[in-house]
This record gives sequence, structure tokens and C-alpha cells, in this order.
Amino acid sequence: MRLLRAALVLAIACQIGACAVIFQGTRENIPVQSAPSGASVATNPATGTFTTPTTLDLQRKETYVLTFTAAGYSPASFTISSHLQAGYVVADVLLTGLIGVIVDAATGAWYSLHPESATVSLTRTTGMLGPDTIRIEIGDAHNGQVGVNSTVPVHVTVTRVP
Repeated sequence: MRLLRAALVLAIACQIGACAVIFQGTRENIPVQSAPSGASVATNPATGTFTTPTTLDLQRKETYVLTFTAAGYSPASFTISSHLQAGYVVADVLLTGLIGVIVDAATGAWYSLHPESATVSLTRTTGMLGPDTIRIEIGDAHNGQVGVNSTVPVHVTVTRVP
């Protein structure tokens, strides 16, 4: 009896509106990351400028090109494509008739975005040698000597302050 009731509710819901709009909506959240983090991300078509890591709320019916930029790194692009989901088209035709087809076609709810996330590694520009971070630790003076530790070789000049 529960299965029959659930099927009846589903059939009524699809008759009232469009299947894809009801089940998945017209927008999709896409997680976006970059290495290094903190890169700027612009979308085309334009939806704004964001800083990684972030989640973009994008329309399913559009294909987007994401452009990543960060100081000291070459820009990188990433494409998120819109793909038609045939199952929703068939469900609209069979269950909702012309109303569902019109609504889902106009809103783009038939589509999904692929890939479902974006991860981009930016490449350093030439002339920028060395690691991102150099950590230097200076220890207390013992017997007139100061201990210096570094994560990479560095040149240290010590000047006595009077």
C-alpha cells in the first residue's frame, strides 16, 4: 500500500510540474579548489569572482570556463560542461506531457554539469625560484653563539646591535 501511495504522489507531482525541476532543480553546486589555495577564479559566463577553495552555484543549462589566477603563477582554465540527461526528457514526455517538457527545456533542469568538481594546479612563472615558504628559527644565545635552523639553505648575516 505504501508503494502504491508513493507512486501516486510521484505521478501527481510530475503532472503538476516538470520532473527534472522537481527532482534536481535548475542549479548545481560545484566545489572548486586550486594549488596554491587563495587563487582568484572568474567564470565565463560571468557569475562573479571568487577565491579558492570555494563552491560555485551554477546554472545547469550553461557551459562554463573557469579562469584561475594568482600572483607569481601562470593563469589556468578549466571547463565545466552542461550535458543533457535523457532520462528526465523521457520522464517528462511520458509523465507530464507538454507542460513538463516546456518547463524543463526552458529552465535547463534536464541538464547536469560535468565534472562535478574542479581542482587546478597553477604553474609558477619563470624567474620565481625557490619554495613557497622558508621557515627560519633562531634559538637563544649560549656562550655567545646563536643557533639558526632553516628549511632550505639561506645566507644569514649577523650584526651586533649596541
